[in-house]
Amino acid sequence: MAELDTKKIVAGIEKLFADNNHFVFWYDAQGEFADNIADITEQLREPVVIMGKNEQFKTKLTLVAMEQQGQSALVYSPAPKPDLTENFMTDMLYYSREYTANALVMLRQELRVPDEDAATFQEQKRFFASKDRQAKFQRLYQPGKDLQMAIMAALAGASDHTMTMVLRAVLQAGIGDTNPVLAEFEKYGLLTQFWENVRNAYGFNGATNSLLDFTTALYLNFAYYQMEKDLPRSIDNYKLTSANNAVIFLSLARNDQTFADTYRQLAEAVWQHLESFSGVSRQLQQLDIVDMLKTDVFANFDRQILAWVVERLQADDFHAVAGTTPLADVLTQREKMYFGKTYHDTYALLQAALVILTYRRREVKNLAATKEQYITTDYAVDTAYRHFVQRYDRIAIDLTDLLEGIADKVDNTYVNEFLTPTVTAWTTVFDPRDVEPRSWQRSFYRTFISSPKERIVVIISDAFRFEAAAELKRKLDDQDVYSTELDTVYSGLPSVTYFGMPALLPHQTLTYQPDKTVLVDGLKADTLEKRRQILQNRDPQSNADHVMTFLKDWDTPQRKQLLAGQKVVYLYHNEVDATGDDAKTEKQVFNATEEAINTIARTIGFLRNLSVAHIIVTADHGYLYKRSGLDSADKIDISGHDLDVLGQRYAISSETIEQPGVRSQRLGALLNNVDQRRVYYPATDSIFKSAGAGQNYVHGGASPEEMIVPVLHVRTQSGRSKATPVSIKVTEGAHHITSRSVMVPISQEEPVTDKTTAATYVLYFVDSQDRPISNEQRYVADSREDDPQSPSRRQSFYLTLQDRDFDNSGAYYLIIQNAETKEEIQRIQYQMDLTIKGDFGFDI
Repeated sequence: MAELDTKKIVAGIEKLFADNNHFVFWYDAQGEFADNIADITEQLREPVVIMGKNEQFKTKLTLVAMEQQGQSALVYSPAPKPDLTENFMTDMLYYSREYTANALVMLRQELRVPDEDAATFQEQKRFFASKDRQAKFQRLYQPGKDLQMAIMAALAGASDHTMTMVLRAVLQAGIGDTNPVLAEFEKYGLLTQFWENVRNAYGFNGATNSLLDFTTALYLNFAYYQMEKDLPRSIDNYKLTSANNAVIFLSLARNDQTFADTYRQLAEAVWQHLESFSGVSRQLQQLDIVDMLKTDVFANFDRQILAWVVERLQADDFHAVAGTTPLADVLTQREKMYFGKTYHDTYALLQAALVILTYRRREVKNLAATKEQYITTDYAVDTAYRHFVQRYDRIAIDLTDLLEGIADKVDNTYVNEFLTPTVTAWTTVFDPRDVEPRSWQRSFYRTFISSPKERIVVIISDAFRFEAAAELKRKLDDQDVYSTELDTVYSGLPSVTYFGMPALLPHQTLTYQPDKTVLVDGLKADTLEKRRQILQNRDPQSNADHVMTFLKDWDTPQRKQLLAGQKVVYLYHNEVDATGDDAKTEKQVFNATEEAINTIARTIGFLRNLSVAHIIVTADHGYLYKRSGLDSADKIDISGHDLDVLGQRYAISSETIEQPGVRSQRLGALLNNVDQRRVYYPATDSIFKSAGAGQNYVHGGASPEEMIVPVLHVRTQSGRSKATPVSIKVTEGAHHITSRSVMVPISQEEPVTDKTTAATYVLYFVDSQDRPISNEQRYVADSREDDPQSPSRRQSFYLTLQDRDFDNSGAYYLIIQNAETKEEIQRIQYQMDLTIKGDFGFDI
């Protein structure tokens, strides 16, 4: 039967061989020790004779022979002792000794179950009949603790014997009509005890022992606890009298990755259950938005908040507040709460929508002011539109109906209130004569590269527009190993690759050829090899290659070889333009822009590790992109003119074209030569009628998005980052617990900078054995505010203690833990001063 310490059995048998006794008979009526007899045989000094069924006569002959030779033996029979009249060994038993053993008693002693639990142990002998179940029990049981809870834990596959872990295991098995764990409890007579423990620990008062009803009660009590409200009358039948324990159970369970999926599944199941009761469903759906903001128990609360925000945006109620919380803060706050990751794209999408819908353009009079306005404020609208479209493409299908209207509104606002006026204002004031020579893209090499005092690596990313470079800058600025400065140059016209790439190379002259070629001092520059040669003509210590070759194809020695002995290295990257220029993929151009930001950041990281101190990120041109389709009014037909080349956003011709909505510049003024041909471009964000891959992603014309080319200087520092997570502290000096709801005021000690990184902390109470005794609260320390009194750097949390007995003389601690690294940051001792309450008899 059991995994017993057979040494005790052997010792007991050996004692019976004293005084020249030859034989010891052991009738094991239930065969409980049959599995142990081999081990016993190995340890005994005397041989073992096993007397099988119907083997009495055979065994007696063996024993007589052994007796004649003066031998001794243990006679083991895995069967009951026969009646006197049927026992062939009766005469031998008169001068031999008998051994008896109770396997269950021995097992109980072996498992260190105390005598007071002997009756319960005896009742569970069927459970202990399995070696596998014994092993599970032994791993979980602690002497003196509740025996039945340990058995339930073993049956449930729980990680310990506490009510918390047993309940987790039960819920993970499902809350439907059939639950395999509860079936096991019932099989071993423990189901009634389980429900009695549930009722004691959580104050569940359901009319029936229903897992669905109990789970519903857990979730509802947690939700209304967060709202700081009592359960309304319509659902007070779900009220738990020990609601604190319910709060702590769900709070800890949902933040444990082994239970998180179950938590979400149960939340959805409970919500569906509640929706079957019209009164309850209406009660939850009509909660005040202020109350709803406080709770994150159900994902449906997030959906209702999202619907509320969308309704406000649709109504142009941009200054709406939830209580005192503005719309933008509502979105930021919810994104940090439990279902924030689930609805991250939707919250971020609405934050972007708010930027676009609240944009108000300021009129400026000249090119310099127009450019300054774009690079300081207006570019953020392009970034917001990119983020909006990206996230809208990723939202779940079930949110499409909710967001479809706002998507149309955002698109219309972006195009009609921002893009068209921005492009129109730009074309109105753009005059090449107003641009300083050093501010042209064609002066890039002379201005930023010529005669470098240190090695410079230039990353040229095709169509990497200004707003993307600004995002890259923010990404790098969050790391203390970089310092950045974002400059700009004006691209020429047309703002296309075959003009922009040659302009970035060293040259004396740029000359346009009708075959979409710009010559660099008479040389073509349309391949990597030709560009490398032009660089080396200017400075032999120059090189060029592709970013993706550098990143993906080469190992470290090959990367070092590229840089060895070089003063100037150009790395070319084409992700954005290659995606946008293909009709099949142009809708992915915003994703390509984000990927380009990440790819360039990784490249910069590689270069820093190779001791490159100065990196410049730039582009050949930018682009325009709008998701909405174009109608005929957005297309300008100039096909009746003699054109050298026609693109969707530009045309080059020797002919004079005077047509509404079309502007032009002399090509020579843009290339700094005497070319009299003119570059024509739409005066707005419209396009020319022309053959092209797509119509939503375009470039070549005149607009801030197309012509303001970033020049991002990145200076690197060697060595490891010294940035550390921002620290937090408890601002209250008196650390006393006088209530089961404990307020913990927290402050973020310093702002997030390049020297400090944002961090998420978990706060909870433990006892002297490090067992959690409260719920968990999460504090996201990500404020960049310098003012330590700023509300974004100060917050108070309530931690709720379990409804159980606490020893006021014991040690209790507030734990502050880094949520990502699990490192304990602070352990603050608190003095317990609570009125004593009765215990449950088992560990909760």
